[in-house]
Amino acid sequence: MTLSDQVAIVTGGGRGIGRAIALALVREGARVALLARTREELEETAALAGEHRSRVLVTPADITDEQAVGRVVKQVDDHFGPVSLLVNNAATYTIGEPPLWEADLDDWWRTVEVNVRGPLVCSRAVLPTMLSEGRGRVIMVASDLGALPCPLTAYQFSKAARIRITESLGLSLDASGDTGVRTFSINPGSVRTRMTEPFAARFPDHDWTPAGESGRLVAALATGRYDALHGRYLSVHEDLERLLGRIAEVREQELYVERMRVFGPDGAVTSSWE
Repeated sequence: MTLSDQVAIVTGGGRGIGRAIALALVREGARVALLARTREELEETAALAGEHRSRVLVTPADITDEQAVGRVVKQVDDHFGPVSLLVNNAATYTIGEPPLWEADLDDWWRTVEVNVRGPLVCSRAVLPTMLSEGRGRVIMVASDLGALPCPLTAYQFSKAARIRITESLGLSLDASGDTGVRTFSINPGSVRTRMTEPFAARFPDHDWTPAGESGRLVAALATGRYDALHGRYLSVHEDLERLLGRIAEVREQELYVERMRVFGPDGAVTSSWE
């Protein structure tokens, strides 16, 4: 595996899953820009790159600010070249969020702003260059909280949106012809980070997934070997080679995408009312 021809932006690259992804990409030869609001945390990640520090660019900005993100993309282009990989990892979560009918809607919507608007702003900023270059990958870090039945929270809502955006954006790209741009969303598993630390005390025996598994999966997707899985929601626990070997079945049965299942006219279960 070599990613020496890749220029990546990793949002939320200052700690946790984002840091693990960024360092995995750097180790495989990619040039990586770290995007988050806190410069000190980004500098810590850059320092951890060690001998590969020259392939890391620290670019603090608010991912919800369209102009600020635009400046970052230009800075990355000037420093490393055109962006070929965007990892939308940055997210926020409110511990102990009350039910919707008791929630402060401004607080609720702030989570959506970061977790949904942020990835849309970043994606919109890099897509024109990816399209002009004829290659690129946009990866959303999602969660099973967005894929499985769960009580409504702003976090759950926003992670579900990320999964849906992944497929829909992919279909939009496909409708424009052979663009060479692919989309994926990933499930990192239960990772022990600053955001999930309160749960660690409550569930001391929980089986945590190493953050490095997300780095491994993103690096694999960045190679292009798994582009046939474009638009799908993939877990760090999944065997991608197995999916490639059964790609016809994956497509025919619409696996690894969100679907409404209903009874068709003939009584068979289908994903369409037609």
